[in-house]
Amino acid sequence: MAPTTTKTDEFQVPNDDFRSLFETHPSPMWVYDPRTLRFLIVNNAAHDLYGYSAEQFREMTVLDIRPPAERERMMTAVQGRTDIERAERWTHLKATGEAFEVLTYGREVRFDGGDAILAIVQDRSEVNAARRQVTDTRSLLDSIVDNLPVGVFVKDMEDDGRYVLFNRQSAAIAEMPGREIVGKTDRMVFRDKTGFFREQDRQVLDEDITVTFEETVPKRGGGHRLLKTVKRALPAAEGRARRYLLGISQDVTEERAFEAKLAHLAMHDALTGLPNRAAFADFIESHAVAATAEAPVALLYLDVDHFKLINDSKGHAAGDALLCQVAKRLQMLVEDGDLVARLGGDEFAVVLKGGDCGRTKRFAEQLLAVLSAPFDLDGSNEHVTCSIGVALAPQQAGDADVLMRHADLALYAAKESGRSTYRFYEAEMRLEAERRHQLTAELRDALEKDQFELYYQPIVQAATGRLAGFEALIRWRHPVRGLVAPMEFIPIAEDTRLIVPIGEWVLREACRAAASWPEHLKIAVNLSVCQFRHNTLLATVVSALSDSGLQPQRLEIEITESVFLADVEQSLPLLRALKELGIRIAIDDFGTGYSSFSYLRAFAFDKIKLDRSFVAGMESDPGNLAIIRAVAGIGSGFNAVTLAEGIETEEQLDRLRQEGFAEVQGYLLGKPMPQREAERLIDAETPLKRAAHG
Repeated sequence: MAPTTTKTDEFQVPNDDFRSLFETHPSPMWVYDPRTLRFLIVNNAAHDLYGYSAEQFREMTVLDIRPPAERERMMTAVQGRTDIERAERWTHLKATGEAFEVLTYGREVRFDGGDAILAIVQDRSEVNAARRQVTDTRSLLDSIVDNLPVGVFVKDMEDDGRYVLFNRQSAAIAEMPGREIVGKTDRMVFRDKTGFFREQDRQVLDEDITVTFEETVPKRGGGHRLLKTVKRALPAAEGRARRYLLGISQDVTEERAFEAKLAHLAMHDALTGLPNRAAFADFIESHAVAATAEAPVALLYLDVDHFKLINDSKGHAAGDALLCQVAKRLQMLVEDGDLVARLGGDEFAVVLKGGDCGRTKRFAEQLLAVLSAPFDLDGSNEHVTCSIGVALAPQQAGDADVLMRHADLALYAAKESGRSTYRFYEAEMRLEAERRHQLTAELRDALEKDQFELYYQPIVQAATGRLAGFEALIRWRHPVRGLVAPMEFIPIAEDTRLIVPIGEWVLREACRAAASWPEHLKIAVNLSVCQFRHNTLLATVVSALSDSGLQPQRLEIEITESVFLADVEQSLPLLRALKELGIRIAIDDFGTGYSSFSYLRAFAFDKIKLDRSFVAGMESDPGNLAIIRAVAGIGSGFNAVTLAEGIETEEQLDRLRQEGFAEVQGYLLGKPMPQREAERLIDAETPLKRAAHG
């Protein structure tokens, strides 16, 4: 039997086939009665989409899946068949109450012998969501571009370079509303720069490059701003010519000002405002090489003498003020094209262009004179001097490194000459520097290989002629040069800080030797400024006494006034700590330095040693004799033992005894001698030949 069919003018299908296809079709669909609006049949996809059960659908009409606002429109569409054979957009409701947009397609059919309408539904939720996402993204991107802190613009190069985008920051930079620029060309907006911009744009498009430029533009309210602009062609679809040009503009006025400030700080001293070491190095590098006999260059290195004393006594603020005033005086002396730089601390450099020997000498003398005038430091006048080292190019050096090395050697020579002077570089200075370098290396080697020896010079009681003790004096037994005197290597040891380990060796060796002598004999050891600056000195002295077994009261430590000049605040507590241990403290070379009574008031010295220079001239110079008497009186007043050094004649010995000196020392009484000879002298234990009663 053939299957039954339903026929209309519009649509007829076999019922069985229709039902099978209908139920399993992936698109939601239903058939409803246009008179009652009830659902006649609903497929599985519709059940899944709307969430209603088959029983619920049987009780519902097509109006029930629509919000109230859509129902009247639905009635009109059904009555007028306006949604037949065409797609219509509707809002439907799911069983959960969720509203969503659909596209429906209606068609009249015959169903179970009656007129019906087949509705096929397309869920637009995902499509609409995608569209909303695209719209939202586009809106977000538009908002981002418009609110970027940099100017962004786009030109349509196929439309005469007309602006199609000009964001808010671009408008702020141009000081024009963006709406007045979009749709216009450079010729309409930036008339005076049209040619410049068009040439750039052509280059960007034709050569496919990025163009970056900076320009200074006037501001409407006065002043200028610096703009940085980058232009680049936007990629086009494959096979098509590039059409759009992207530009990014940024106001870099503050950025460039900050960079300029950083560059200035990188090349200038923060305290004085002078060029710093880096700027000096660049300057001297180029000018030293370019120097000729007709256009020479002079380099002057300058150090403020005893600057640390100002810092320590007046404070760092006063030291800074002094440096600033020195800088100003230096700047007053130089000419255009010359350079004044601060290299660090109290070190300055001056480069004189056209600095021949004559001009440089006059400049150095003028500089010494200008800096000799008092400096006002917080209301008090302070006098300082400076040491200057000079090197000339090309006369003495053909490149910057050699020129700087020569100026440094000359500065060292100026300091060695007593400071407050200037010295021009001489070849002998280099030889001396090489000698010092070699000697420094040999000193380190000597310390490791135990090449040092101690000699002992007798200290004698002036009244009795008996031994009071010995002064330990270092000698260096060099494997090639033989016995090297201290005056040749001690200054180098102090400059290189080798004096600290060498001084510790002297202290330990002297204590070890003296520990075996009779208990009434003392041992005197000299300590340098460098040792006093070292924070391990006290521990080293305690360790030397403990290891040797020497009683502290038998150790005399001799210092010079320079210890106080170096750092009073550190020196005094250390001296007091040593004295509390029972160690005797002597001030050496008294009368040759500042001889300030403030040191004697600040610390109770056990002994004052008169410098040998006063003894040597006392027979011919009444002034020396007056000083000798004054020192004897000072010792008596401060309850300190007085000792005179450099006794070489019977007359000197007799006179010093008459003046009341308690102890004497010198070649007349005994030269520095090895330990064995010193111990033979001790063993003799008799008054020396040239004792009190001769």
